[in-house]
Amino acid sequence: MSTIYDALIGLSPSRDAELIEGYRRYAGQLAALLTPDQVETYAAYIRRTGTLPIFEDLDAEELVALTPEENVIATSIIADEQAAMENRRVVALLLQHSAPGAPAMPAPGG
Repeated sequence: MSTIYDALIGLSPSRDAELIEGYRRYAGQLAALLTPDQVETYAAYIRRTGTLPIFEDLDAEELVALTPEENVIATSIIADEQAAMENRRVVALLLQHSAPGAPAMPAPGG
């Protein structure tokens, strides 16, 4: 599929159809929005951190902690209403389908 999709698959052991479809939709949104290099950078960020943040909810300190390349990606996702919505949707699905003891995901809305 794509590097983003593969990185998202690594976030949860659940293979629920709704979650998989959410990954596909978000990966498709990102493929249309970001450059191939940005997609690779974002996938590497997801793998490195083991989380999927809601970029709109990051505070200034968290945004500063991003690399310049990651910050451009975050800004692009925030600026695109559809991508931002899919970002929130996938995080919500991950929270809904997370296994007990799984790494904490940021809660939707903060």
